[in-house]
Amino acid sequence: MARPSPRRGNRLGWLAPALVLILGASPAHSQTVKPWLPPSADSLQQWASDAKVAFRENKGDSVGGPNFRAYNLVGNMGRRLVRSLGRTGLPQAHAVSVMLDSLGLDTDVAIDPQFPDFVLLMVRNPYRLTARSLGFLYWYQENDLRMQGAMFFGGMRPLMRVWWTGYTDQPYSLGVLDYERGTAGRIRLTLFRMDARGLAWYIVQTPDQGPDLTGVGNAAFVDINADDRPELVAWIKGENDSLFETCLDCPGLIHEQTYTESRPGFDLTDVRLLPTPFSTFTFFIRLLADNNRTAAARLLADPSKLSEAIADGWGSRRRAKAWKLEYTEEERWPTWLEFLHHGPNGDKHYVVHFGLKEGRWIIRDWVIPHRPVPHGRGIDSATVGVPKVPPGKTTSKSTGKSTTTPAKKTP
Repeated sequence: MARPSPRRGNRLGWLAPALVLILGASPAHSQTVKPWLPPSADSLQQWASDAKVAFRENKGDSVGGPNFRAYNLVGNMGRRLVRSLGRTGLPQAHAVSVMLDSLGLDTDVAIDPQFPDFVLLMVRNPYRLTARSLGFLYWYQENDLRMQGAMFFGGMRPLMRVWWTGYTDQPYSLGVLDYERGTAGRIRLTLFRMDARGLAWYIVQTPDQGPDLTGVGNAAFVDINADDRPELVAWIKGENDSLFETCLDCPGLIHEQTYTESRPGFDLTDVRLLPTPFSTFTFFIRLLADNNRTAAARLLADPSKLSEAIADGWGSRRRAKAWKLEYTEEERWPTWLEFLHHGPNGDKHYVVHFGLKEGRWIIRDWVIPHRPVPHGRGIDSATVGVPKVPPGKTTSKSTGKSTTTPAKKTP
């Protein structure tokens, strides 16, 4: 069966006419957005009041049993609000969450801007932060706005994407990414597929079966190869090499993981360390520690500086965390980093500069700062408010020339 092109108008034109009537779907660019007139607030306020009482009475973190009533009340409120938008008004569905939150509830709405025929309302217990969340999917079957619920562990910052699969028995996939509470919360993927008649969504991949996206980071659906079927790409902060430690606000190692969809769901296709100045320096020190001088020299703009690094004991394995990243350039993606090295010749500070060469990061140079670095302005006092380190002069050991070092970023 030929894959439909999004450039040919109705994306559901390939399906049987009955399914077209069931879904009534069309591309986002062909829909006319009309002003939204929400239903009467009186009944919504009563429902919201009942839901908040039920949420307060819920026991435990589950969404089932007696706890379900509170979530279902909000789900039905969402259904009423989504229905009031009409089919052509679904791109405005984010207004539903604004309305519900104004009534003291805790919700999020997610749509796919490229395919807004489906709406996800994520409902959380506003009084119990550890409770599971319940997501409600809404879509039209003829004139009936259907509703289906599914449990989510975190339910924070939901991201939804819908796409055509090419499977005749499961014509559409719907992926949802959600986050646990907190900055270090796990990212979870839930993958749904629509049945051939457009009557229901089936879960084909639960978070426990899906990608392991544990750790600080972000994930997104990205159509890498432009085939109208997205891949899942995650960027997760990794553990530092045992020879390194960093200040709390300093950059660390980031792993980029790519997952592609197959019949059973998303599978890991590629994983790599995201190239950055910090990862390049980490790799350089590890090569020196492994006595792989040839490979280490390739990471230097001036390979003759390799002997200087060796003489200063950069590759010494005498202790763990021999290197501490203390300060960085005042940029979100810094191109110079300042390290404290606990080397065999004593503690020394280095400001290391990086640059791109043939599409990869290399070490351009390093200098030793003239100014003394105040004690305790690194990882040990990251929670203490201290002034920024003023600019100062540094001197290159290789050239003997003085240069001005920009203001440092205090963690």
